[in-house]
Amino acid sequence: MGRARPSAGPGGPVRGRLRHPTQDVTVWTKALNRIALFGDASVEPGLLRALADTGHRGVRWSALACAELGFRRAVPLITALLEHPDPMVREGACEALGLFEDHAAVPALTARLNDEANWVRSRAALALGQIGGDRALAALWQAMMERRNPKAGHLASAIAAFGPPLVDDLIALTTDPDPDLRALACRALGSTADDRALPALERLAAHDLARTTLGGLVATAAKQGLRTAHRIRARTAST
Repeated sequence: MGRARPSAGPGGPVRGRLRHPTQDVTVWTKALNRIALFGDASVEPGLLRALADTGHRGVRWSALACAELGFRRAVPLITALLEHPDPMVREGACEALGLFEDHAAVPALTARLNDEANWVRSRAALALGQIGGDRALAALWQAMMERRNPKAGHLASAIAAFGPPLVDDLIALTTDPDPDLRALACRALGSTADDRALPALERLAAHDLARTTLGGLVATAAKQGLRTAHRIRARTAST
């Protein structure tokens, strides 16, 4: 979804006519995917009504549209969608709450780190990284340390978003007896692209042949972390 642009003028084709029950759901979702092109405060009541209709198949896009336009009255309704039976709706709710960067949503998003759907867990972690703050970081770090799910790369990526203050803790984690945690630390360190991370990643890439729960080598994770770090550094240098 793009960033906001000037809305259509008075009398435009959608102003005041966001009546979701009468719209084909495909048209509705495609329109909301372009909401930044025409949306302004006049569409807020219609979007809030659509968002409250949790049985409507376009509710995911209603949540994202509210977030794109910054309609903060939608936050409680979107937070409630984290319990929706459809995982795609839960994922959209996570994404929307991340866009709002609302710290009040941290506990509800933390619960989604245990969601049955991997892509919901991943989006919840990303949202916590976007929101930031001590509570979000603590939730991500605890979930990573508890290793509730072997496919926890999304946690490492989200933790990396907290940047330099976490680098020393992640470097310390590269000496943990658990190969899974060492591999996750490598992924997170690579995404920080911090100078301090490179020696630890180079050491593990050369010497750590332990296998993780999923069968990969810690050394491989370290090499991937190095490639990520060098790619980010090269991109930063070029800009």
